[in-house]
Amino acid sequence: MANKINTDVIVVGAGLVGLAAAITLVLQHKNVVLVSDKPEQQATTILNQDTWDERVYALTPATEAWLKTIGVWDFIDENRVNSIDSMHIWGAETDLLLSASDANIAKLGLIIENQQLMVALWQQVKKLGVTVVTDARCAKLEYSANEVILHIEPAAQTKVSQISAKLIIAADGLHSWVRQQAGILVDVKKYNQVAVVANFLTEKPHQNEAKQWFGAHDVLALLPLPNQHVSMVWSVSTEKAAQLLALTREQLCGHVQTQSQSLLGELKQVGQIRNAVLNQQTALNLIVERIVLVGDAAHQIHPMAGQGVNLGFRDVMKLAQLTTKLHAMQDIGEHTFLRQYERARKADMMSMNSLTSGLDYLFATEQPVLKKLTNWGLQQITRQPSLKKRLIQQAVY
Repeated sequence: MANKINTDVIVVGAGLVGLAAAITLVLQHKNVVLVSDKPEQQATTILNQDTWDERVYALTPATEAWLKTIGVWDFIDENRVNSIDSMHIWGAETDLLLSASDANIAKLGLIIENQQLMVALWQQVKKLGVTVVTDARCAKLEYSANEVILHIEPAAQTKVSQISAKLIIAADGLHSWVRQQAGILVDVKKYNQVAVVANFLTEKPHQNEAKQWFGAHDVLALLPLPNQHVSMVWSVSTEKAAQLLALTREQLCGHVQTQSQSLLGELKQVGQIRNAVLNQQTALNLIVERIVLVGDAAHQIHPMAGQGVNLGFRDVMKLAQLTTKLHAMQDIGEHTFLRQYERARKADMMSMNSLTSGLDYLFATEQPVLKKLTNWGLQQITRQPSLKKRLIQQAVY
């Protein structure tokens, strides 16, 4: 590989969204270089198929359809994927059941492991012959008249020292190096909450139903996995998370059974217990000169809505939709063009931020009037099929 590379687009970050961005633009016949800070072997490692990945995603039907159009789904093991046919939500005094049949659709979404999705994306990257620079530590950004140059720190494994392009896509995560170099500030909202994540084997069938219990800053989700397993995401206060993480496996199973009203019978915890601090983080700008932010580099939201990775993939979908309209001589890094992306994505981001913050507030409120309104709202959705249908149709976008 040459010491210096000239290309159309540099994608920095080889997570799910970065890989998808590289695939999508290569399919549009753009020259793309994917830059990863991980060694090649680590970046493409396949986890043990005898275990269940503790990190899972709830993909919408729209996201699944898009992954099929870019060839990623060809590499997915369907036996490791579980559809969501219905969703049952409990509040303090009432509940709401949403099913795919309410909206005359095949499913509300599906649950897929991080490892499945990551490996499938990497396989499509290899199939398309995308240029990948691994084990790369970004050192500096430099601008010339018509391009941006990424300098990479010298390393034994990395022969490339400079990559020049018309556009850099920052897909390098929550603590994005590219975003920091570009001087883009972020707005951070701390929830003082932690997500405790684990998988369980259930005594009773889950019937492809996602279950979610809302309390005061306390949200338990049990998501259906194949072979009578469920993935638990329990978002609780930092203090309660410490208590849960200190429990034995048997004690944790007992707590989850109690919180879930034993609807799935006896639970057996499998695999590891993981946790993640929950914040809401939003970049104040999504673009600067020849740089565009996607995925966690642009936004982080509360997991209660299950839309985090879908939101990141929608960033890539919108960018790809706009790039298809570029004529051959138009500059992909031109500011006016990138402004179209920023305007389009900010609306979706603000909507998601409002949804997650609003849900957290409504179910945590101690105000009697708001509690009554929340319960009344859930009851109205239950009683009005047309309202329920519209809610489902928005959720599966």
